[in-house]
Amino acid sequence: MATVSCDLGVAARVVSGETILLVQEGQGRYKGCWGLPKGHVESGESPEQATLRELLEESGFVGRILGLAGVRTALRQNHPAVFLCYDVAIHEGQIQESSEEISSSGWFPLGDLQSLQWVSETMQQLAIDGLTQPTNLGGQTGLTSRERPYSVYRASLTTPTSGGRLT
Repeated sequence: MATVSCDLGVAARVVSGETILLVQEGQGRYKGCWGLPKGHVESGESPEQATLRELLEESGFVGRILGLAGVRTALRQNHPAVFLCYDVAIHEGQIQESSEEISSSGWFPLGDLQSLQWVSETMQQLAIDGLTQPTNLGGQTGLTSRERPYSVYRASLTTPTSGGRLT
């Protein structure tokens, strides 16, 4: 089996009531642009761990993964680039902090999302979907015993006529 090198990015989609948490880039080519707390998976960490690390680093919030909200795939310089967006619940009462890479953060209602300058169209659509149709693939860990933990994400679909579960 061949191994393929992959650029793997993650984001945390945090919705509270009718608002979504966004961060503004403080440096780099997207300076001034808004998006979800995001970053790359580092060696030795799972995508879920990277998502929670990025959330903490960029917003000051500690959270827990609720499910997989979206996947974006692309080909960059002849290598796959995969971006995973997770729905995340945060613990109440935490204070947002800024960092060197994030100049600002805040909670935004749906009506404000069109007026922002975004990191990407994908990021904007994930934010809109989070406020208008918040669905995700639920995660489950430890389906079989393994030395290293892993997660499985799968959809549970029902049909309007039968109300039963499709497998």
